Parts: sequence; C-alpha cells; structure tokens
Amino acid sequence: MQQEIIESPSTAQSAELLQRFQEFVAQRLDLPDESADKPLLINLRDDDGQLIAGILANAYWDGLEIDTLWVTETQRGQGLATDLLRRAEEHGRRHGALVAYLKTVEARAFYEKQGYQLFGVLEDRPRGTHLYHMKKRLD
Repeated sequence: MQQEIIESPSTAQSAELLQRFQEFVAQRLDLPDESADKPLLINLRDDDGQLIAGILANAYWDGLEIDTLWVTETQRGQGLATDLLRRAEEHGRRHGALVAYLKTVEARAFYEKQGYQLFGVLEDRPRGTHLYHMKKRLD
C-alpha cells in the first residue's frame, strides 16, 4: 500500500476520490440518475466586468447545498443576496430538492429572514465565533 499526502489538492486530484464516494453512495442508497449533482453558479458583474455578487450551490440527493453566497460591501442592502438565494432555491426545486441547507458565521439573521432555521452550532469555528448550520424546507 502506498500513501499519498496532498495538502493542497487540485480539483483534478480530488476528483477520483469524490467519484468513488459518489458511486458507493449511489449504489448503497439505490439513488436514481436524476439525484446526481446539479451544480449552479450565478455571478453578478458590474459594467466594468468586476464581480459584485455570486452564489454557488448544488442540488443533489433531494437537497440543495448552498456553498457560497457573497455580495461586495458596496452593493449590500440592495436585495442582491435575497435574489440570488431565491434563484438557487428555484434551481433546487426544479431538480427535486426538498430541503436547502448551508453554514454561515455572520449571516444567521439574514438567512432567518429568508425562512431558514438553525439546526446546529459548531463553536470556535473559527476561534471565537460560531458556525451556524441552517436549513429550509423547499416542498
């Protein structure tokens, strides 16, 4: 047996492990093909092409995982995050997601206003803060 330790793996280096894991889970849970990953990326850019907001999400296994939602500080308070989140939730519903879930350090109040509920807290992640795990039913 050989051991590989890769501290900053590339996407390509991680792909084999992720593929094997997904095959294992699909086989064990007898998941239909339509439950496979349906990634979504929406970027908003200003007139100069600079990124001002975006969301990265993935619909799979009857859920929608919100990975990243970001709006540049100068554009906050204009409804961009709410619109991006709504569009990601629509993507999830179109692909059979029953629940959306995410984790956040600073935006708990924002997500609660959008109907998300707290289901777990990880303290000191990062140190001195709380990492909130939140969910919202989409059905």
